[in-house]
Amino acid sequence: MRRITPGSNGDSAATVVDVARHAGVSLATVSRVLNGNTAVSADMRERVHSAVRKLDFRPNPMAQGLRKGQTNTVALLVGDIAQRHFAELTMRVQAALEDNGIDLLLFNLGHSESRLTDFLTRAVSMRLRGVIIALSDNVPRAAAPLFAALRNAGITLVSIGQDLTRHHIPSIVHEERAAARRSTQYLLDKGHTRIAYIGRIDGSAIGTERFRGYKAALTGAGVFREELVWDRTFRYAAGRDAVSRALERNLRFTGVQAASDEIATGAVAALHDRGLRVPGDVAVIGFGDVEMGAYLRPSLTTLSSHPDLAAQHVSALFKPDAAPAPGATLTLLERALVERDSA
Repeated sequence: MRRITPGSNGDSAATVVDVARHAGVSLATVSRVLNGNTAVSADMRERVHSAVRKLDFRPNPMAQGLRKGQTNTVALLVGDIAQRHFAELTMRVQAALEDNGIDLLLFNLGHSESRLTDFLTRAVSMRLRGVIIALSDNVPRAAAPLFAALRNAGITLVSIGQDLTRHHIPSIVHEERAAARRSTQYLLDKGHTRIAYIGRIDGSAIGTERFRGYKAALTGAGVFREELVWDRTFRYAAGRDAVSRALERNLRFTGVQAASDEIATGAVAALHDRGLRVPGDVAVIGFGDVEMGAYLRPSLTTLSSHPDLAAQHVSALFKPDAAPAPGATLTLLERALVERDSA
């Protein structure tokens, strides 16, 4: 029989009971020392810390949080983890929170309203420190009282991507409408007047903002055409299929404003399959500046994205010494046009 002692390289780890026994103190004393309670004598604290070092004891942050009534875990709710934007945002937010000693719980909503409301309903019982909401979909009315319940429970709420300040939630958003208007105007300035839009509009708060920017630019120039607006998901196949069907219907267009880089990539593939040149015959602009876009041929003109800045703002809200926000602040991040070969 193999005996494994606490602190060895075996499969068992030292427990708080082992620390108390080794230090010759009560469990309550160990708990007070580990939680930073100063009402413990210097001798007792040194005995506990000595036992912790010798046994290589590592406190369980989840258990500590439960005893305090709140864990040190923040949940990140993303609209669709399959989209590259959400995957990169998750990595950035996780790294930023880890710098504050905070654990991240990822929950993929998959564009489901019921998954959102179900999670929000359970969040209080999970004793989370905070909930970060990162989704492009419209927030259902049923979420409003759930947001209020979380705030009343002392759980910090943050929105990344869309403005939820109406729900008293600090929000970090890109200026989607202005960015789409600038990029569409860029195509107009190059002489394009038949510019298609591909992207999700119905049911998408962010998609609606991007579409409004596109429409404003074309309406201002007197060249907006409803038949060139194709409401699709943010997927590669959506861009390919929308362009393929338009060409089959003999719709004429010389520019494409896509609502995501994935859509733009699919659109370029469809144009290439039909023997059309990008940007010679059709100029294409994406949205989001995913890394792959720079390595496509032609490289993809797009609008920048700043998940690193969003993560920094989130991190600041969860710092131990962060002062409570005076209200639901709105932080705007500007998107820049990244000029490459596709437009």
